Amino acid sequence: MAASPASVPVTLALEGGGSFGAFGWGVIGRLLEEPRLRVEAVSGASAGAMNAAMLVQGLAIGGPEEAKRLLELFWRRVAVAAGSLDLDSARWTRLFTGFLAVALDELRHKVLSHHPITPPGPNPLRTVLAGLLDASAFAAAGAPMLVVSATNVRTGEPRLFANTEVTADALLASACLPQLFPAVEIDGEAYWDGGYSSNPPLRPLIEAGAPSDVIVVRSTPAERPDVPATAGHVVERAIEIAFGAALRHEIRSIAGAQQLLSTVPRLTGVLARLRRARLHMIGAEEAFRAMRTSSHLHPSWGFLLEMRALGAATAEAWLSQNLASVGSRSTVELNTRAAIRPPEAPAG
Repeated sequence: MAASPASVPVTLALEGGGSFGAFGWGVIGRLLEEPRLRVEAVSGASAGAMNAAMLVQGLAIGGPEEAKRLLELFWRRVAVAAGSLDLDSARWTRLFTGFLAVALDELRHKVLSHHPITPPGPNPLRTVLAGLLDASAFAAAGAPMLVVSATNVRTGEPRLFANTEVTADALLASACLPQLFPAVEIDGEAYWDGGYSSNPPLRPLIEAGAPSDVIVVRSTPAERPDVPATAGHVVERAIEIAFGAALRHEIRSIAGAQQLLSTVPRLTGVLARLRRARLHMIGAEEAFRAMRTSSHLHPSWGFLLEMRALGAATAEAWLSQNLASVGSRSTVELNTRAAIRPPEAPAG
């Protein structure tokens, strides 16, 4: 992105969330229009990884307008591959209509069953990316840093793919829900969705020298006030908790490190970068909570446009309230997230 004299460099960290990833699409579109911000690093998991790749590729080869074009084309292809009929363009992809819809129906109907789910065959997202992804752009001079996560099936640990390592296989691994698709093998290891272990990567980017202001774009609710009472809501909340655990851990880790380092003089290197990190968060808690069960599994074009509009409006409201703080202080209250209080030792 071309830098204006007063622009602040930022890192975007994009959470996954299926069709809710279109919320991130809307947020990105609005942030790209803000001349006081300059995206210099992007991380993502699952749908957030797809958004991250399209964003960085677009910025590298054509600037913000190209990034917007690629993001829209990506989500249009997703809608068509899922069988959405409310599209006026992208007719060439009609050949693949229904592939993803079959997979989604499999998950919807069997998610509560103990019977194994047979993967439906080739991942249709590979077709979505074909002819759209240009990984060579990630090596272009001036391209933002790009990091996407996947989860090693054998160890449960995250693997982070950076810059030119972000291939179609890496993106498919990052978005590989095991209930839907077979594991993606890279370098002899099998990978599942990055949301299980790093959703999205934060601390590694900070330690690597990414801009200190990290804007986390959430696409799932962080909290729900009511205990779920139906089977569908129980499953959905369990998934939200599982996919949100890594982000909570990373934020707690950063907050704890900052508390420990707050009084240490003359820090340099990684420790200095951790201490000066500033976290921000954009999400639509109430709107996410109001969505019907399994909305994230319904990528119709109409729904994706609704999510994009929600993302753009949420980003607009966030900017009006918080833009002045970017570059100077966190807008996420880190002190309350620094640590879990340990139990007190018994007397004596």
